[in-house]
Amino acid sequence: MKRAVYLIFFISLILGLKEVAICQPANAVYANSQTSGGSVGGLGDFDVNNPLNAINSATNVKPNGNFTHLKALSTLGVTSVWQQLAFPASVPANSTVYIKTTATATALLGGGVTIIAYTTATGTGTSVTQAYTAPKTYYTGDGNVYMAVTPTGSFQSIRITLSSPVALGTNTFDVFYAFYGPTAGNDSNPFPFNVADCGLPNVSTFGSSGITVGSYGVSSPGNAIDGDAGTTASSFYATGLSLLSGHIVQTFFFNGTSNSADAVRIVLAKNGAFTAVSLAGSIKVQGYNGTTAVGTSQLFSALLDVDLLNLLSTDNNKVTAYFAPKDASNNSVVFDRVTVDLDLGLLGVALGSNGLSIFDVRRVPDAPASPNLTVCSNIGTAALSALTVQESLSGIGTFVYKWYDALRDGSLLNTGKTYSLSGLTTPSQVKNYYVDIQKSGCVTPSGRKKVEVSIVNPPVLPGIALTP
Repeated sequence: MKRAVYLIFFISLILGLKEVAICQPANAVYANSQTSGGSVGGLGDFDVNNPLNAINSATNVKPNGNFTHLKALSTLGVTSVWQQLAFPASVPANSTVYIKTTATATALLGGGVTIIAYTTATGTGTSVTQAYTAPKTYYTGDGNVYMAVTPTGSFQSIRITLSSPVALGTNTFDVFYAFYGPTAGNDSNPFPFNVADCGLPNVSTFGSSGITVGSYGVSSPGNAIDGDAGTTASSFYATGLSLLSGHIVQTFFFNGTSNSADAVRIVLAKNGAFTAVSLAGSIKVQGYNGTTAVGTSQLFSALLDVDLLNLLSTDNNKVTAYFAPKDASNNSVVFDRVTVDLDLGLLGVALGSNGLSIFDVRRVPDAPASPNLTVCSNIGTAALSALTVQESLSGIGTFVYKWYDALRDGSLLNTGKTYSLSGLTTPSQVKNYYVDIQKSGCVTPSGRKKVEVSIVNPPVLPGIALTP
C-alpha cells in the first residue's frame, strides 16, 4: 500500500513540476480570493460550480488541476455568469494576467467570454482600461489554454463573464486560476528563460484577417509545439462558404530571444485539392522580436528544393524546411517568435477542414559554414572542416558535428568538426558531402550544409630546356 501511495505522489510531483516549468514563471502571483454570480435575461439558468477551486490557498496551492465550472444556459434571451478573482494586493499597470482554462471564446456557441479589471477586490465600482479590446488566447504544448489581458492601469481583480447564446443553448467555461509574473519581460511570454532550451516554443496563438464568412482558424494549435513531430499537428482550416481571400496566421513564441545564427525548423504537410506549388507559394514565414518584424520574410516555396516540393505534393507527407531570419544583407537577426501566414487568396481554391498541418516548429542553430575543396587526383586526400559562429557564444553549450552522404537521411559518415577523405583519384568528378550540427543536450539538428569536393588532374609542369 505504501508503495502505491509513494508512486502516486511521485507521478503527481512530476506532473506538477512539468506544469510549473512550462506554464508559469517561478515567482508567479496567483489570485487568492473570489466572488461570483450571474443574471438571467429572459428564460435560462446559470451555475458556478466549486468557486474556491480557482483561487490559491493553503489547501489549494496553485498551480493544480482544480477548477471552477461556469455554465450559462438560455432558452430565451441571454444569461450570463461571472467569477471575479482578486490578487493579494494591487497589481501594477501593464501587467498581463493569464487565466488558465480549457475553452476559448471562439469555441462558444453564439456567446463569449469577457474579462474586465477592477481597482477593488470585489464589485464593479471602478474598471480599468485594457490594452486589448478582447482577451488574447495562448496555447501550450501540454494541451492547456490561457486567456490574457493587460490592463493599462493598476488593478486588484479581474471579472470573467461568460454569456450564453441568445436562444436555446448552453455555454460552459472552466477557470483553473489566474496569475501574473511580477518581473515578466514582455506581455506574451512571461516564462523563465532557460539557456538549455532546445528550441521548442512555449506558447502559440492564431488569428485571421480579411475573412468574414464561413468557419476558419487553426484547430489544436498547441499540437505544433508538443514535441511530437510525427503524429500530432495544428491544422489550418477554412470551410463553409467559399473562402478564397483573407489570411490565417499562427504565431509561435520561443523561450527568450534567439542566439546569433539561429534558424527555425518547420515540419508540415498538406491535405487538399490544391497543388504543392500553390500551397508553398501561399505561405509566408516572418520573424519578430516582440511585435516588431525583423529580417526579410520568405515564401515557404523559397525554403524547398525540387525533392521537397515533390514530397509535399502527396497528401499527408511531412516536409521539413529551415527558415533563418536574416536582413537584406544576409546578416542574422535576433528574434523571439515566428509567424506562419497562409494567404487564402494566393492559394486560389478552398482550404478545407484540414488543408495545412504543422507538426513541429522549433528553433535550431543555422547550418554550419564549410568551404568547398578542390583536390588533385594524384594526391587523392582532403580534410573537410566545418564551424558554427555559435561556438563563440558563451553559455549555450557545445556542438556535435556530423557528416553525411545525402542532404536528407543518408548514411552517417563521420562525427567531428573535421573529416579526412581518401581515395579521391578519379579526375573530373565532384563528390558531395553534407554536415549539420546538434546542440549538446538537444536532439534536433540544424539544416545540412552541402560541401563540394572537386577532383581535378594535377597541373602539367612546363618542359625544361637543357642547354649543352
